[in-house]
Amino acid sequence: MADLPILDPRPLRELVDMGAGLGLVEELVVLLKEDAPPRFALLRAALGTGDATAAIHEAHQLKGALANLGLKRIADLAARIEAQARKGHLDAALIAALPAAYEEALTALEAAFPKP
Repeated sequence: MADLPILDPRPLRELVDMGAGLGLVEELVVLLKEDAPPRFALLRAALGTGDATAAIHEAHQLKGALANLGLKRIADLAARIEAQARKGHLDAALIAALPAAYEEALTALEAAFPKP
């Protein structure tokens, strides 16, 4: 995972280049900030109850949203959580790594796409 870049800015740069503007990137970051932390909490709850189905759902949703933003490293983490949950194994260490990976991702997004 550490060999993956935190952020591949190409997907968001392509949106900007197509005329979407940095305002759209800002909106997507706001949506990420609203969506991700509750999903982390739901993953922790799924871990606590052993609910692999809920973990699969939440990890899958995170994986897609993060990948669409070019957040490679944390999207890979979500993919690994989903893969483990599909095997019936909820990996506490992977789930616990989400908040730090999320902060790292936000920092990379904000550095690559600073507010005007």
